[in-house]
Amino acid sequence: MRSYPLLVTIIVGNIVSLSSFAANASIQSSGSFTSNGSCEAYQSFRKQTNPDNTQLVNNKQYAIKAINKEEFDWVQILIPNASPAMRWVNKSCGTTQLTNKIATPSSASTSTSFNSSSKSCNTRNEFDSYVLALTWQPGFCEHFSYKGNKPECTAINDGKLKITNLTLHGLWPNKASCGTKYGYCDRYARLDLSASTIKEIAPWMPNFYYQTKFGEYEWKKHGVCQNLDANDYFLTATKLVEKVDASAIGQFIKANIGNNVSTASFKKNLISHFGADAVDRISLSCSQGKYLNEVRLNIGKSFNVNNSVQSLLESGPKGRPFYGNCHKKIHIEAAGK
Repeated sequence: MRSYPLLVTIIVGNIVSLSSFAANASIQSSGSFTSNGSCEAYQSFRKQTNPDNTQLVNNKQYAIKAINKEEFDWVQILIPNASPAMRWVNKSCGTTQLTNKIATPSSASTSTSFNSSSKSCNTRNEFDSYVLALTWQPGFCEHFSYKGNKPECTAINDGKLKITNLTLHGLWPNKASCGTKYGYCDRYARLDLSASTIKEIAPWMPNFYYQTKFGEYEWKKHGVCQNLDANDYFLTATKLVEKVDASAIGQFIKANIGNNVSTASFKKNLISHFGADAVDRISLSCSQGKYLNEVRLNIGKSFNVNNSVQSLLESGPKGRPFYGNCHKKIHIEAAGK
């Protein structure tokens, strides 16, 4: 007697199981995570759920259980007193020391498609959008461990340089199928900028006041993957920073220098200017979850630098949630001590 219904049930059950694996892909790992502040520890980093409001203890070491992907930005750690004890924290919340990485069945099932496209993750001009990453320099320099290798931060923290505008972290060509791996399209690339370009960039990328080291890194990792030459690339990025700084994004930040604000009020303010659809292309980044250090905008590949900020955003793909790794309340740092 045939039992097709049972066979169908088994097949459907397997499909559901595989779907569940793919949706929860992670990479089992081991090692230690040493916190650098009191970041939130999430049960689900996608939903940002923290049922018992668990916070990391500054300078405490935790056991690592998993990372979210090869080029990870989230780390799963064990917090014995939390309920549940397995929690996800943002990579920026501490120092990660991995001893090994073991692919789970779920990550193995997704890695095949990823690896099949890995050869094209460093091919020039194969990107599908841009990420415009803008730094709130006082927050970054005051709370990020730059280990003395950023002279602009030393000058800001010593009170010798005052930055009251958003600055350029980078304009990153992005390829969805590559995740964060898209880049280094020419590992031998050299940065050759004119003196006039460097002078024009410096107020918007203040490392250029002192050296070209950071610009060289951004050019080699990201810039060479698109088709503009170095001068046009950085000048275009500078125009974008100026435009965003003058927009509601920069205005909100500058109006709240030295204040604590809620990420919800920040988002609500931007929605009133740009609309909810555009704001879905904006995300924040914070040091220790509570000090604003970056704003990222997703924009389309073929953007027009003369378009409005709203149009630029609407041309890009949706990204991570607006609040990123930030707490509900964040502080907007003033320049200097």
